[in-house]
Amino acid sequence: RTPLAGLKSQTELALNETTDPALRARLQRVHESATRSAHLVNQLLTLARAEPESGSAQGRARVELVRLASEVTAEHVPRARQAGIDLGFDEADTVAVAVTGNALLLREAIANLIDNALRYAGRGSSVTVRVRPLANEALVEVEDNGPGIAPADRERVFERFARATMQGDGCGLGLAIVKEIAERHAGSVSLEGAAPRGLRVLMHLPLAAA
Repeated sequence: RTPLAGLKSQTELALNETTDPALRARLQRVHESATRSAHLVNQLLTLARAEPESGSAQGRARVELVRLASEVTAEHVPRARQAGIDLGFDEADTVAVAVTGNALLLREAIANLIDNALRYAGRGSSVTVRVRPLANEALVEVEDNGPGIAPADRERVFERFARATMQGDGCGLGLAIVKEIAERHAGSVSLEGAAPRGLRVLMHLPLAAA
């Protein structure tokens, strides 16, 4: 990750210092390539941490999902504004919702759900994050009003490196990571259409014992 971060920084500096159109175009392509590569490396590292044999996947404690999801949403607001997307956390009917799990991995799962929505919903769209209890489950929901995913592709996109569209700059690992983390917590993740348009991603996790 460090060499890629250095390459991004150097190209950003060069872009700020040159006015030559042809050189700026070449530097912009280098910067975009480094950004995509850095994202892929980060996703692969997250996937490795979620593997059952990984030491980072073992620690378990009580995790307050409302607070965690609210924090992760707030961290993504600057990026959402830059992308022209209205990102928010719905606290309308929120009550305390706790699960037993690995806080680092659950943070990664929620971050990937939000990241995925921001990458594909499109400028001018809105993304809403919710957490609520449902029977014996905790439900983390990320809904957007973007183009959505066709029903025929909704199972396939959980496979590693699978993408439902060539739009955006994702690497096809975001939902695979969420699925891996949810299953490590005896949970699941599913997709459904949102009305009148868009996508709703639902991560189901067992509630912590009272």
